[in-house]
Amino acid sequence: PAGRRAAAAPGLSGSTPAPAVTDALAAALGAAYAATAARPYFHAALNPSPPLTRRAVGGGIRATIPLQAALAARSGASATSLLVAALAPAGRWFAKRSAMRKVSIT
Repeated sequence: PAGRRAAAAPGLSGSTPAPAVTDALAAALGAAYAATAARPYFHAALNPSPPLTRRAVGGGIRATIPLQAALAARSGASATSLLVAALAPAGRWFAKRSAMRKVSIT
């Protein structure tokens, strides 16, 4: 709800860290989202071939991790946002693992 940060008393459950720290964390995680998603999207926009489009879709899916972390930081949950952001390397690792298994429907 609107005004939740102002209504929470410092030190009580539901209170948030300093807005400057939370805003800086949200901005950094938002930049991580943009950096993760922008490059494959840009390449696919320049040359919409199936492999580049597939990479762009995968990059967009993997970019949801920093996006969710940025949204959590913006809402004031900085510990949760850092925990979610720590999952990004696992997402890259799983993407490489699943790419090794080629599945064909023919």
